[in-house]
Amino acid sequence: MHLTALPDREVAALLVARPDLAAPPSSSFLALATRAGAPGSIEHALAGLDAPTLAVAEAVVALGGPMESGETEGAGGTQTAEGDGSDGTVQSKGEPADPSGAGLAGLVAAHLPLEAEQVTEALDHLGRLALVIEGRPVAALEAAFGPHPFGLGPWAAEPLSAEQLPPTLEELSEDAAGGGGKPVIPAASVEMLQALTWGPPAGTLRSGGTAPGAAPLIERGWLERSSDARGRTRFILPRQVALALRGGRLTREPLTAPEAGDLETVVADVVASESSFHAEEAVRLVAALLEEWGREGGTIRRTGGVSARALARTADALGLEVDAAARIIEITAGAGLLGLDDDGATWVPSSRAAGWLTDSLPQRWAPLALAWSGSARTPWLTGTRDDDGTLRAVLGPDLEAGWAARLRARVLALLGDLPPGTSATPAFVRAALTWEGPRRTIPGGAISAVLAEAETLGITGGGALTEAGRILARRAAASLDEQDLGIGGGPGGPTDPGDAGRAEDAGGEAYAEPLSDDEALTALEAALAADLPAAVEMILVQSDLTAIVPGRPAPELAALLERTSVVESRGGALTVRFTPESVRGALDVGYRAEEITQEIGRYSPTPLPDSLSVLIQDAARHHGAVRVRAVSALLRIGDEATAAGLLAEPRLKDLGLDQVAPGILVATA
Repeated sequence: MHLTALPDREVAALLVARPDLAAPPSSSFLALATRAGAPGSIEHALAGLDAPTLAVAEAVVALGGPMESGETEGAGGTQTAEGDGSDGTVQSKGEPADPSGAGLAGLVAAHLPLEAEQVTEALDHLGRLALVIEGRPVAALEAAFGPHPFGLGPWAAEPLSAEQLPPTLEELSEDAAGGGGKPVIPAASVEMLQALTWGPPAGTLRSGGTAPGAAPLIERGWLERSSDARGRTRFILPRQVALALRGGRLTREPLTAPEAGDLETVVADVVASESSFHAEEAVRLVAALLEEWGREGGTIRRTGGVSARALARTADALGLEVDAAARIIEITAGAGLLGLDDDGATWVPSSRAAGWLTDSLPQRWAPLALAWSGSARTPWLTGTRDDDGTLRAVLGPDLEAGWAARLRARVLALLGDLPPGTSATPAFVRAALTWEGPRRTIPGGAISAVLAEAETLGITGGGALTEAGRILARRAAASLDEQDLGIGGGPGGPTDPGDAGRAEDAGGEAYAEPLSDDEALTALEAALAADLPAAVEMILVQSDLTAIVPGRPAPELAALLERTSVVESRGGALTVRFTPESVRGALDVGYRAEEITQEIGRYSPTPLPDSLSVLIQDAARHHGAVRVRAVSALLRIGDEATAAGLLAEPRLKDLGLDQVAPGILVATA
């Protein structure tokens, strides 16, 4: 048995490279071997392979097996095959596989667009993972790639010599198109080969249909005929024929990683400006959400999650689309700023919210960004239906997905590896992540949604990662290394427990000690503070009742404008408008007309225009003409002196008593 022959150090390295084999501990090498060959464990190992290594693993499966007559059977590659790469043919020597893997490496390199060194490294890595043993794939590895690796069919039932194999498909197509002389095969036959060469390698003839191009191919042994379970004719392209038609290539496209050189580069000042604006806006929206749900919380549906009515109300209050409001709600809850009320029926601001609201902008932003980076929530699925047809709701349990946390970590780590200022597109990110792990499925729309969340929070600016984002990227890379030690990196990844320590000694950032949460919060606060432009304590009020803050308003000025005006636009400058409704809103929360005029005037370098003063005075004159208040009890008291005594009694102040008529009191209690 292979495992029993390994030194202890290599067995330990295998357990590090494939952590699922170590828990729970196996009782014997037989049990360990059984677990290592199980389909689930094989699939887990394949999920950590990058595209070139995975292609080499599939090539080992595709190129193994019988080639010519006289060979022994065995899909695992009982013989060493060689190909010169010139005509796409593969011939067997009829001898056992080379244990050193040199012969196998040459065979694979001849059929894949990879350098020989890459193939050798990949085979070594597959050997350390116990996926390829002595040049042969384990049984479950063959099953993992299905019956048609690289879109190839089974080997021909009757052996074919090199002279019997066809020329390349390009040559046959040119010949059939009138390249001179009589075509080797009819045009209809070439069309069949064009449909089958790159897979799928089999086709079923519909009932009553004909395939005029099949006969010449079957006669030459380039096509095989069989029947399916329903008795219909089925045509299959043999594997060695397909390889010859492909010119010996297993892949149609080159195996090259997506290049970041074509991506746009954003200058550092623009990244800082864009990201700080979005960070401040995210903090403002979270504060507005806490205020809104402090008045009326998010009621929970019977099936879980916030009701659609509450979500629509919140989106309207925040001035957002429903999907953007759901994103802000999930970010807020992820940071622990929302919780359930005493009845467990409504989401309301948590006990942490009050302290959060009094913190500085960087202190409020940092926990939002840190919580998002490790979140397993999928707010972009709000409003969609699950497999059972149930509508997904914001803050619902069905928006929790373990893969989402890993996807955020992978996206952050990828962005952190790009040169500073590189603006990554969703298409590039998907291509790069697919290259890193082709067997890891990424749901449609997920990458765009994660990038949009990062932009909303100011972790990216103009699509480029900020300095704060790089702090999160380093944490993400460290967490991925912990999860995928020895697997995620492909060939050359650490497979020995001592490799990580050696990489750290060598200064490898991937294995540096990750920041703790407290350290990360401090670093994030400092990074955002460095990017924030200086606060502006000036407002330019115009006679048309609009006003401009030429920059980022100071917190006190921002709070004043939030109460007294409506926002018309945000960006490099803040534009607001004073309206009768906005001024009445300030009066409703306790401002007096003189205070509003005085506070706005304090920030204006010039006297306020008369139009604004008239607006404020007119709103104050009409304010309070009708007052509405909620009461819970009404008291009728025959003796007015007794009523006056109740109003004056200090011990009854918590009842909210007030007199609305002689002897008639109302109470809020």
